[in-house]
Amino acid sequence: TIQTDPSKANRKVLIIGIDGFRADAMQDTISPFLFSFAQSQSTYFTDQNHVQELTFSGPNWSSLCTGVDLCKHMVTTNGFGENDLQSFPHFFKYIEAANSDKNTVSIVNWTPINEYLASPFADYAPTESINDHDVFLMAKQALTLNYPISPDVLFLQFDELDGTGHEFGFNPNVPEYASYVNTLDGYIDNLVSIVETKRLNGEDWLICIVSDHGGDGKSHGGKYDNEHVRHTIMYMNSTSETFKNWYTSSQTDLAPTVLDFLGISSAEFDCKSD
Repeated sequence: TIQTDPSKANRKVLIIGIDGFRADAMQDTISPFLFSFAQSQSTYFTDQNHVQELTFSGPNWSSLCTGVDLCKHMVTTNGFGENDLQSFPHFFKYIEAANSDKNTVSIVNWTPINEYLASPFADYAPTESINDHDVFLMAKQALTLNYPISPDVLFLQFDELDGTGHEFGFNPNVPEYASYVNTLDGYIDNLVSIVETKRLNGEDWLICIVSDHGGDGKSHGGKYDNEHVRHTIMYMNSTSETFKNWYTSSQTDLAPTVLDFLGISSAEFDCKSD
């Protein structure tokens, strides 16, 4: 059974996912917007967000989208084989069950997120490969022009920072890595400012910024004992809710936070989530 809080019925959510964001790259000289956003009175921020013990994309995007640890969703590879996502689906399922008129949108560079997690439930989740700049442009178009759909819950994933880390090194002291963090900082600044304008026009938005893992050297797999891999960033920003700033988040916190913000409670989700 799904219950909804009518007072939260018109709320909206923007989730910005960045693949391979090493937490100490959040610096005022590299990512000035993300640095200032973390200081906001309306923002929950941690640079200690715990990732899954398998420190690569498949398990972590799955935990972010389902609200459960990998021992439940069973995504242990980037190929998503032998999973149990049927029992532990994307949080979009509960949003659509609560109100099918809500437009759930997922625009990603790394297509397995849409292929395996979002597509069964989303109103719009293209599975053709696009680059990060196209993710940014499509998100901007959706938010400003309502094209091709007007999003109530918009999930984005930028993938090229991870590729930069694999090629040059996951480190804020690596010029190529720092430069691409700066590029993403500009995209995020632009998208958040669009949402801030919507807030000024009376809309109530939650803004989430997450990552699947950090990195060290030119890799991140099998490095759970390395703090630069095991910890990454998580932001939650709302002008209508307050967050526990002492709390240290993990990947399974995104889904329940989004559902709670939207006033959706599901006995099935509550029973299954971590």
